[in-house]
Amino acid sequence: MKLLTVNPNISEIVLEVIVQSARRAAQPGTQIIGLHSPRGTRNIDSSYGDYMSAPYMIEAVRANVASNKPDAVVLCGFGNVGIFALKEVLDIPVVSISEASMAMACLLGHRFSTLTMLEQFVPYQQDIVRLYGFEAKCASVRAINVNVERAAVERERTLADLTQQVLAIVEQDRAEVVILACAGLCGYDQALSERAGIPVIDPVVAGVKMAECFVSMGLKQSKLRKFRSPPQPLADYHLQN
Repeated sequence: MKLLTVNPNISEIVLEVIVQSARRAAQPGTQIIGLHSPRGTRNIDSSYGDYMSAPYMIEAVRANVASNKPDAVVLCGFGNVGIFALKEVLDIPVVSISEASMAMACLLGHRFSTLTMLEQFVPYQQDIVRLYGFEAKCASVRAINVNVERAAVERERTLADLTQQVLAIVEQDRAEVVILACAGLCGYDQALSERAGIPVIDPVVAGVKMAECFVSMGLKQSKLRKFRSPPQPLADYHLQN
């Protein structure tokens, strides 16, 4: 099995931690291919960053799928970042780490909380929870207020900040599961779970396991209505240089 794991921003630092989590999760024999957007922003930390990065990422994914022929795509951005468009234009399973981790969290406890990187990003992620239909199962959305790349490399400080927020989520928000709602937060899940005594989900791990499940079951997104291929030939859609 071959999985394409996609970082929707341009950061090689973030792509490295994504690939590490993906390889940790993957079954023996699953090949992980890493790809980051060729253009856009280093940190998707706002709606503007989301929309400015998504078109370039989508076209890079299409080109990679055509050349490398992966069995599934895992979109490793905790948000919108073009996920519905990718499901339209691709005929292989496409898994969003945000959607996969929220679906998984619902099986592990009564309510979950998401923990992201910036306070400014909290309303965006509240909207994402609502967009995917998990609002009734979400106890809270919190943040540690550090950008994506710093969260990936400043491990000791980030773990301390995450621990403080996870304990507050358990005590104050009464959530039973925590989702690390940013690809830059990959790899902190096991230490946090031990400290808090609850399931803490690495979203890339959730996305990879979900993608492997879909491939092994022969499933992919329905093309009947919402994810039906675009009506115009794809060559008619252009990005301006």
